[in-house]
Amino acid sequence: MRTLTITPPARPVVATKILIGAGILSDTSSCLQKGAYDGAVILYDRNLEGLAKSIGRTLNPRAFLPVVSGDASKSVAEVERIADLMLQNGCTRRTLCVCIGGGMITDLGGFIASVFMRGMPCVYIPTTMLAMVDAAIGGKTALNVMHHKNMLGTLTHPESVLIDIDLLEKLPPKQLSEGLTEAVKIAAICDENLFSWFEQHLKEVLNRDPRMLEECVSLCVSAKVSVVESDESDQKERLFLNFGHTVGHAVEAASLYQLSHGCAVSIGMAAEMQLSGFPDAPRVLSLLSGLNMPIAFPENSDKDVLWGIMKTDKKNSGGEVRIAVPGRIGSGKVMSITLQEFQSLFR
Repeated sequence: MRTLTITPPARPVVATKILIGAGILSDTSSCLQKGAYDGAVILYDRNLEGLAKSIGRTLNPRAFLPVVSGDASKSVAEVERIADLMLQNGCTRRTLCVCIGGGMITDLGGFIASVFMRGMPCVYIPTTMLAMVDAAIGGKTALNVMHHKNMLGTLTHPESVLIDIDLLEKLPPKQLSEGLTEAVKIAAICDENLFSWFEQHLKEVLNRDPRMLEECVSLCVSAKVSVVESDESDQKERLFLNFGHTVGHAVEAASLYQLSHGCAVSIGMAAEMQLSGFPDAPRVLSLLSGLNMPIAFPENSDKDVLWGIMKTDKKNSGGEVRIAVPGRIGSGKVMSITLQEFQSLFR
């Protein structure tokens, strides 16, 4: 018997350029690397037709590809549909995929870019607070498998993330609050100073003070970048950023994605703090209350269905369901929970 090995050369690390500011989309082409692509394709949430066409005019894309809004679009079937359209329009591995929308689009578009012809360059233009502070940052892409949230995915970083604060001016209040829920999560689990900043300035952010919006996004992005650079693949620090998501993803999936991600994560954070006995939970709940986010399970919740979904969570190990929770404000830990402990939340 002969034994051979193969040691591929290390791939070069390419930094993602993150631009944050007001009005940066006025000249998108100046933000992108000229001469590096053989064209562009615009993948966008179909509710953003006007913005997509406006951006596309500076790029002369091969195709505009709208996607139905909602998490149900994060599917293998949708990947196949879009890939077929990209082939029909002559896209190659040197075509730039421009992803315009919220977290659904960055998850879906990033996944497609990472697998189409084994990888094509992509740029994210996040249009929601949730995508700006969380989903577009860090390279995670994701698809859902039936009622299982984010079960397929890759770690592939975009070349650039263009965050235009002006897009937040017309964002519906509910979507702004949902995105800020993820921002509160980041602060509670990994940055005590950022958490204190939210306690002082949340009302100004909700009132859409332009300076505060830009500072909010910049602080959150900086905090997440620090975590990703220390632990890209979810082995320790980045794992903590799943605070609220074990329960939250189950609630979201059980609703067949009728409940928004932000609302589900808020419910998950409240439940997981109760399970862990987190002493500073009132401070977190106070911010969630200020955002008008739900903290109680939907009335029709089936605890057995939720537990069944939670048993497939990516953080689980050795058959144990695990949750990421704060040990204190700004510090995280992972702990296991039992079925009995989870069921106690419904008594």
